[in-house]
Amino acid sequence: MKFNKINSLFCGLITLLFVSCSSTEKTPYKPIKVEKNKVYKKDYELDHSYFKKNKLPIPEVFNGSYTEYLTTRNDTLKSYDYDYFDDYDEEEALKFFKDLDVRGYGDNSPYWRWKTTLTTKEFYNGIKYNLPKVYAQRPNEVLTLVDNKWTKKWISSQNIGTIKKVDIAGRGASGIVTYVVIYSSNNTYLVAKELNIRKLFAFNKTSTSSNRDILLFSARGGSGKYSSTPLRKNLTLLPSGYFALEKSKYSVTLYGGGNGHGVGMSQFGAYDLAQNHKLKYDDILKRYYPQAKLKNMYDIDGISKYINVGITNSSQSLDHSTVTLYSNGKMRINGAGFKIDVPKKQKVVIVNKGKRLWVSVNGKHRVKTVNPLNITAYGYYITLDNVKKGHTSSPSYRGDMIVKPSNTNNYRIRVINTVKIEDYLKQVVPSEMPQSFGLEALKAQAIAARTYALSDFLKNRYKDDGFHVKDTTESQVYNNQKENPDATEAITKTNGKVLIYDGKPIDAKYYSTGAGFGESSKYVW
Repeated sequence: MKFNKINSLFCGLITLLFVSCSSTEKTPYKPIKVEKNKVYKKDYELDHSYFKKNKLPIPEVFNGSYTEYLTTRNDTLKSYDYDYFDDYDEEEALKFFKDLDVRGYGDNSPYWRWKTTLTTKEFYNGIKYNLPKVYAQRPNEVLTLVDNKWTKKWISSQNIGTIKKVDIAGRGASGIVTYVVIYSSNNTYLVAKELNIRKLFAFNKTSTSSNRDILLFSARGGSGKYSSTPLRKNLTLLPSGYFALEKSKYSVTLYGGGNGHGVGMSQFGAYDLAQNHKLKYDDILKRYYPQAKLKNMYDIDGISKYINVGITNSSQSLDHSTVTLYSNGKMRINGAGFKIDVPKKQKVVIVNKGKRLWVSVNGKHRVKTVNPLNITAYGYYITLDNVKKGHTSSPSYRGDMIVKPSNTNNYRIRVINTVKIEDYLKQVVPSEMPQSFGLEALKAQAIAARTYALSDFLKNRYKDDGFHVKDTTESQVYNNQKENPDATEAITKTNGKVLIYDGKPIDAKYYSTGAGFGESSKYVW
């Protein structure tokens, strides 16, 4: 993790004090100088000293190549240098995550530092409960030691035995946990990669077999203490892969920081750099996506102005049991060989009765068909009734709707929103970044979101489903918050701008909060 040393201006900011999101206090300091983020080969070599020391085979899980615009990055402002995590040292990692004085970009987030404490019994119960579930989802990354080889082998709660010890066995250059080794009375297990590890350490009343809530306490940068009331309780996913374990005979405490996968742009970091350091959106993007250049997406051949979005139900499933639509304007339903005009505010109810859609308007059955329905409201919003998306109940959508039988369930329905990309962003950006973060941060978010959408558009990974992106965090959160004028202005003022590397739109990853360092994509996926 040996980048070029940053200049004296950056070093002079060590004592900088940050303000919270709600504060109007101004800082007297000049903007930082954007780092060059030069990439060195050593940045992408994992330290396997734990495995060598414990006479375990070297895992071969991280086989991808590094991405020059998703690199390791230092966001700290106090005491910690680029090479802090170059060598595997759990005592030093614990010291870093317990340090409530460390400051950095985005440390005004409540997730800058966090901790949760369990009894040793609760901790081992949680690991035993979660391990088979993580294996079932990602069996190539949750392995068992067989004949001194890490092997894909079925894991169940019955064959695990008693958990004896859990060790963090590897970290990326930013300090993110890359490997966990679990020792039980029957086997030795390896869990690799960020998301699997966050699921493994998801402690709650159910996973720990506890009669109490498992609480997560937090601290903002420079606060010097954790909150007296919990930030969250009974986690289904650990906030991030940035953490260390402090073990005693009777308890285990997880000290960590950050929220999200840690790759690409930190949203709280973008807010901080814009609000407190007066950086413009293009300099924020240069920091978080080095080597990438801004370009107008509509100058790229083969790009459409429209995108298809797979709309999930309240449980984030693509398969809807019933679909109810209405609009404040007239709608038209176009089907195979028929057209139905729907007066404004009249409800259209669609059910699937064995691969056949039954359509009713205002309570009256109108038609049944095996073919998709194309629904337009001629520029008015179309409301999807009886669905909850984040803080939005019965969300309304720009563009048109395609309603068709599910391709996985004979009695369910798929809903696809066809919308202009710029209009799509008007319902993505407010869902991904608060309006209070300000125009420059919102511009950076708009460009990252547009680039991410374009990248998925070109990959066409949901081709068999008929859409380009989902409306969940699997792509980007869409329409969980109402539109707002600041986000719309940010989108309009950056119209069409995307980040390009080597002639292609980048995979513009972003996340909520860092813990002091940003990670290379090499160590996460």
